[in-house]
Amino acid sequence: MDYHDWLLQRYYSCRRWVPERLLYHADYFRVRRLLAADSPKLVAAAVAQRLRHVLGSAVAHVPFYRRSVRLSNAQLANEAPLDLLQCFPPIDKAQVMACQGDFLDERFDPRRLHYVTSGGSSGQGIGMWRSKRLADIEKAFFAHEWAQFGFCMHRSRTLRIGADARLPVHEGPARVVGNRLMLSPYHLTARHRAAIVDAIARFRPLYVHAYPSSAATLAELIEPDRPRLRLGVRAVLLASEPATDQQLAAIAGLFGCPISINYGLTERTGLAFATHWRGSTGPYHFEPLYAVHENLAATGARQSHGAIDSHEIVGTSLWNDLMPLIRYRSGDFGTLDATGFCHAIDGRAQEFLLSRDGNRIPGLSIVIDEATWDFVRLYQVRQRTPGAITLCVVARAGRLSAAQKQFVLAAQLRRWGGWFDIGIEEVDDIPLAANGKRQLVVTEVASEVANKVASDGS
Repeated sequence: MDYHDWLLQRYYSCRRWVPERLLYHADYFRVRRLLAADSPKLVAAAVAQRLRHVLGSAVAHVPFYRRSVRLSNAQLANEAPLDLLQCFPPIDKAQVMACQGDFLDERFDPRRLHYVTSGGSSGQGIGMWRSKRLADIEKAFFAHEWAQFGFCMHRSRTLRIGADARLPVHEGPARVVGNRLMLSPYHLTARHRAAIVDAIARFRPLYVHAYPSSAATLAELIEPDRPRLRLGVRAVLLASEPATDQQLAAIAGLFGCPISINYGLTERTGLAFATHWRGSTGPYHFEPLYAVHENLAATGARQSHGAIDSHEIVGTSLWNDLMPLIRYRSGDFGTLDATGFCHAIDGRAQEFLLSRDGNRIPGLSIVIDEATWDFVRLYQVRQRTPGAITLCVVARAGRLSAAQKQFVLAAQLRRWGGWFDIGIEEVDDIPLAANGKRQLVVTEVASEVANKVASDGS
């Protein structure tokens, strides 16, 4: 254990006894008060004030915006903030990483900040400088949302499965750090099942905080031990991945409690929550006090069966004046209504599949039938060329029979045969990525091919 890990363990072991005012920045409490007030008028005023501040600060102190935006001090002080926002060009991940330092407020020294990176499910990562203030503001939104389930970050007994819980394969699967039982996503296998069950039985968590794929894998792994565990989990809190219906069913089947689903980004330009309870999943609600969320119409998408009239989610943080990403194109797609509700987030740009005729199909819509789960444990959709997909499946036990493979393939051909050539491939496993997540859709179609097909179809 290095010194950083030792410090973290000491922090999490002691924080339940420390008053909140000593743990968090003053803006954490400011955000909590605004959210608790439940006043649209108060929130609207705070949004206008924060947006004006972020835009003005960016033009004055961030090199990229000083070069690319022409707004006078009088305009920034007097014009409507939402009108000012439209004077800023939309940006994307590639632009940020091409001149990363130019997005940092020049008044800050990066050596005194925390640098956070994401590998990115698209294979293109991003790095962001953050301060403790920004981290605490982020916590405020989660603390408010999850408080409806009785959850408290520094006091609730929580089973945590995520990147911060990873352990080397030669070590045991779990360790207790303060009020959290840290369970490594790499260890969710039959080999470690007895140790996992024993750790959960001793710790008796009241909440589960995990990736959807990890929580679903855990549910299937320990289902036979449910009577012994006497689970009393009050809520499952999911983050960092899209959650499929099958995963939600498995999680709900074991824990029998509400499931909170979270949408967010390393870039911190968008935040939304949805709740799954009693077999039904509500719409995502994008938090208006967190960011200004916009929809940007995408090219190359046509409305038809299976395809969507895509709208990319674009966000501007209301709090990040340190490294402001203004009108940031997330690469995620979903249509927001005027009240901030979105019935489905259709996936990321790299999760869309290209059909024979150039339509962009949400990869998350390629699902297997409920009966298939009797003999299939995992699946993944892969695309190497436009108009063709392969369904990779992992058998629940042993190998799949020819009849079982034909059953899976025939169902997909009925549903998607008009769009794709479809193949099926049995694999031994679908490995976790380095961050402990498991991708449902993997496309190897080169971006220039995807762009050409989209352009030809528009």
